[in-house]
Amino acid sequence: MSTNDIDNANVSIEGRGKGIKRKKKKSFIQNARKYGRKGTYGRGSHLDEDTYQYMVRVLELMRDDAFPSSEEKLIFVNNVYEQTLEHEVDYACNQIGSRVIDSLMSYASLEVINRIATAFMEMLRPICSDRFASHVLQKILTVCAERGTRHLNKEESKEITIAVKDEDVKIYNEWLLKLSKYVMNNMEEFVWDTYANHIIRTVIELLGGLIVNCPAGSDNKSKKNAEYDLTKRKVVPQDYSELLLEICRRLSSWPQLPEFPRSESTSGLLQVLLYSVKDVDKKVSKVLAKKVVTDCFPGEDELQISSAFQSESSMRLLEACIAVARPKLYIKIHAKFFVTRLGKLSVMVGANFTVQRLFNHCQVKEELEMMFDEISTHFGEILEKKHFGVIASIGNACRRLQARQGAFVNALSKALHCDEPIDKQDTIALVVAQMVPSDKLPSRETGGEYRVNLHGSLILQSILHFNKPIKIVNSLLMANGSDLRILFTDPRGSRVMDAFAESKFIGEKSREKMARRLSGNWVQLACSKHGSRSLEKVWQWSPLKQKLWIIEELASAGASMQATETGKIISSKLNVPLFARSRKDWIEALGKEEKTKALFADIIGDPDKKK
Repeated sequence: MSTNDIDNANVSIEGRGKGIKRKKKKSFIQNARKYGRKGTYGRGSHLDEDTYQYMVRVLELMRDDAFPSSEEKLIFVNNVYEQTLEHEVDYACNQIGSRVIDSLMSYASLEVINRIATAFMEMLRPICSDRFASHVLQKILTVCAERGTRHLNKEESKEITIAVKDEDVKIYNEWLLKLSKYVMNNMEEFVWDTYANHIIRTVIELLGGLIVNCPAGSDNKSKKNAEYDLTKRKVVPQDYSELLLEICRRLSSWPQLPEFPRSESTSGLLQVLLYSVKDVDKKVSKVLAKKVVTDCFPGEDELQISSAFQSESSMRLLEACIAVARPKLYIKIHAKFFVTRLGKLSVMVGANFTVQRLFNHCQVKEELEMMFDEISTHFGEILEKKHFGVIASIGNACRRLQARQGAFVNALSKALHCDEPIDKQDTIALVVAQMVPSDKLPSRETGGEYRVNLHGSLILQSILHFNKPIKIVNSLLMANGSDLRILFTDPRGSRVMDAFAESKFIGEKSREKMARRLSGNWVQLACSKHGSRSLEKVWQWSPLKQKLWIIEELASAGASMQATETGKIISSKLNVPLFARSRKDWIEALGKEEKTKALFADIIGDPDKKK
């Protein structure tokens, strides 16, 4: 389980309203039509009624993708942009006009971009602060960066809407650099403005290679809460990197820098800068992160919770510092903010996410051992607060750095009341899956179903990849078949079977026992969307004798296998109808399939060996 998987699991699903019907929100186009009927033609600059209705119709056509070919779509887009001639700024400053120009920009020709950018240059300062036109400017920057660097990232250009000629590359890059330098030279003013601040962020991301291909119809909302994937950083020209480092030097020398964590906009800007500079220049990145930690978060008494945890904006900035920090600075951050406070922070609303990032980005085994020894005694309190993401992050770190693995299982089983008496240890796997103490679980003797917890599944997956996962393995093998079926048919729990199948620390005998445990449940697994995945995992490792047990049970189900779509697919994949007709023919067909796979293994690769 990757760090991103843990981070993405941090959104709690506990406590949501159950059975509450929420009124479906109207789409942007529905609202636009409603306000048009009332005589309100978008916020911002004024549009006449005909232009407004035309813009709404354009959005409808693009939403419905009502074009037989891409050529016709390009013709349509060019016609729309022709209607904006000499009105580029006016339309961009209107709510509906901004949406149209923005959403079609990925299909805009170089001529169109030249025209709009030139019109913007005449009044660039107010455009950067305009709530609607600023989004158009951001899109122009993004499109210029993507097209200007496409030749350097040929393997990544999957969604090409407009071809870029060699002679056009220079023009696109000149526009990006020209606009970026203007933004940089006005940062003292723009940093404090909501909309101009986001333009600075966009410039920093693009110069750092954090460029996202923008298909038509996309908007900036999809980026709002996105995690930075620094593995997908694009190659950019040297001019980009030099300008980014200049922006970094200017911002980091500001006397107002210590005020940045207090505001969401300035904190967000610093976070973007930290992520963008990380792999561009290691020395500058190191100096920037160290300066932010030192200047933005003053030192305080060891027993007190730092002021860094008093607001959402400052916590997110600290998390960015943790993410980009090299081992030496990471150790300093741990000592300054977390030592002797890990237990308190783990149960604090908001701060527990920062603790998760701390474990997710730990690179030093000795540091992890020190953190684990401090926090393990607080597992019970963390579970009571239902901050399960903290436990999941610790488990993932123990797996990644191969440290304190046995101690983690012991501390978790104690917190979930599965350590004593000894016979309770047999239930630990299913207790972890639910993340509920064993003495508070609903009775399972009657075969009642239980609910798999997302973080519980992530923790089980981590433990199954430990060097000695014997406790969890034995616990799974002691569970009855119906409990295992519930686990493996759950969308969260089915991933536990993936870990069980792929862990190099689980032997063939344990896998065979798992197949035996699931006997009597194969049909229900086959007819379930997620259970069928688990069945296929078992099938992949099973020898012929074991496959015969499974196929016999599936064949005996008869027509019930066809009751669901997944049941039909599994029946076809495993050739159940052939087995029902002739066992001998089925074995021969299976043998031929295995020989074919072996024959082409050198050409297409052996998927099992790759795993």
